[in-house]
Amino acid sequence: MTKINLGCGHVQPPDWVNVDGSNRAWMASRWPRIDRLLVRAGVFPPTEFSSRVVYASLLKRFPWPDASADAFYLGEILEHFTREDGRFVLGECRRVLKPGGRIRVRVPDHANFWRQYVEQYQAIRARPKTDWSLAHTKWTEMYFDTICVTRPKPWHSMGHFHKWMYDDVSLAVALEQAGFADPQRRRFHESHIPGIDGVEARDDLIMEAVAADARPVAGVATEQRDAVAP
Repeated sequence: MTKINLGCGHVQPPDWVNVDGSNRAWMASRWPRIDRLLVRAGVFPPTEFSSRVVYASLLKRFPWPDASADAFYLGEILEHFTREDGRFVLGECRRVLKPGGRIRVRVPDHANFWRQYVEQYQAIRARPKTDWSLAHTKWTEMYFDTICVTRPKPWHSMGHFHKWMYDDVSLAVALEQAGFADPQRRRFHESHIPGIDGVEARDDLIMEAVAADARPVAGVATEQRDAVAP
């Protein structure tokens, strides 16, 4: 069974094909000696990437043939793409999956994110004015620091940040538009994919769908892309 862990980061179980398109994965795989020197100099932290991880630019055609994989896992990766680029990534997953293959996506829950903001705002707003504080604004700060980035930090996370957010409705629609069937929200480690507990490191908005037909979606998955992965 071929299972592809896309955007693996430090989660690299041996029974999965572990793939990463990050700048740090590229640096560690292409320039390992320079990477080690920068680690020793304190410029970079130690990295989990090595030659065992497949580097792939995720905005180019994936390096696997049509209908060749049984499962894809995308854990905290789709939100690092714009909505348009996310469509390309999902379309490529669909092209590579065999009929009946499964995709599982885990992303931050956009609805829950702002629900927590509103709940904390309402709790503070209900207090006497003398007890008001700015504690609830941590959600606004988080949004502008990691999603709608207004103060870019080139060396923070090697320049990566969130470019889109999903709720269960928008993620299900995105999967269906990429050609997947029956997208269902799943609990942590609840899956039709064997060995999911080895690759799924935390809970969040998790959705699983099936590739009922492995044909690529015209204009989505077959287009060659020259952009660098975010």
